[in-house]
Amino acid sequence: MNINPKLFILPSNEVSKYGLENLTYGSLTIKGINLLVKTIKKYKCNNIYGFDIGCGDGELIYQINKLIPESKWEGVEISDHRINCQERDVHIWQGDILDENLREYNVIHVDNLCFDDVLENKLEEKVIREFNGLYITYRKPINNYFIKNSIFLESVDTETTWDSHIIHYYFI
Repeated sequence: MNINPKLFILPSNEVSKYGLENLTYGSLTIKGINLLVKTIKKYKCNNIYGFDIGCGDGELIYQINKLIPESKWEGVEISDHRINCQERDVHIWQGDILDENLREYNVIHVDNLCFDDVLENKLEEKVIREFNGLYITYRKPINNYFIKNSIFLESVDTETTWDSHIIHYYFI
């Protein structure tokens, strides 16, 4: 898997609008993707309709679709620039995660390491209100509303392009 270097060259208007921290980008390695897929299959065997929040150019979606071809995945990315870097045949769009409807999906992956607590709490509250399924997060949730209304499944140390990160799996 080759990461597109264009993903890291951000237009100044996006950095000004969203902040560099909110545009931080990393990805899973092939080893990390294989472990993610193995864990998804452990908890959700069939009829996977997944949503990748902060999908970049959609590479993760593309890789998951190769490994679970019977699944369907879509993604949202705040950076229009990263959406325009798309080179794969995947369904992704530019948008704000808080404006998306999560009701139709049964697996959500969110690489939320760079989200601040305020945004993360809003996302977790939205997930609890709108979502039913397997929720995959890189940030250990601290939102009490989320913790009380979800079932913790496990944490898995997973290889990324930065280093390894613990990914937490919940059932909502």
